[in-house]
Amino acid sequence: MAVYGYNKPKDLHLLDDPTKVYTLAGHSQGAKMAAQFVYENPGLIDKLVLIATTHPREVSLADRSLPVLKISGSRDGVADEAAILANRGNLPADAQFVRIDGANHAQFGYYGFQLGDNGATISREQQQANTLQRILDFID
Repeated sequence: MAVYGYNKPKDLHLLDDPTKVYTLAGHSQGAKMAAQFVYENPGLIDKLVLIATTHPREVSLADRSLPVLKISGSRDGVADEAAILANRGNLPADAQFVRIDGANHAQFGYYGFQLGDNGATISREQQQANTLQRILDFID
C-alpha cells in the first residue's frame, strides 16, 4: 500500500462489510499512506496502527474519533522519538504511544539495513514479537 495503490482495499471492496471491525496498519511510508487513507475515507477504518513513522505530517486526524496506536523503537534512526512526537498534534488526543526498547527501524520489517538507522539491541524476532503483542492488545 505504500505510496502507490493505497486505495486498493477500498477499490477491491475489502472494507464493505459493516458488521466487521477494520484495523489498518502500516510501517514507515506504509504508515504515512495508512494515515492518508484514513484521512480520505472517514468512517471506513475503525482502528489505526502506525509503526516507526513520523506521520501523519501533511494531514490531521486530530478531530477523528478513532483509536490510534503509534509504535516506535528506541534505536530507530529514521523515525526518531523527537520527530515522532513533533507531529503528535495531528493525531487524536487519546492516541496511544508505545516505544519498544532496543528496537530499530528496519527490524519492524524484513528488508535489511536502512540508511540512517541504528543497530538494534534486541533480535528481529523479539522486536516483531513485541510489536505483534502490542497490536493484539490494542485491537482486542
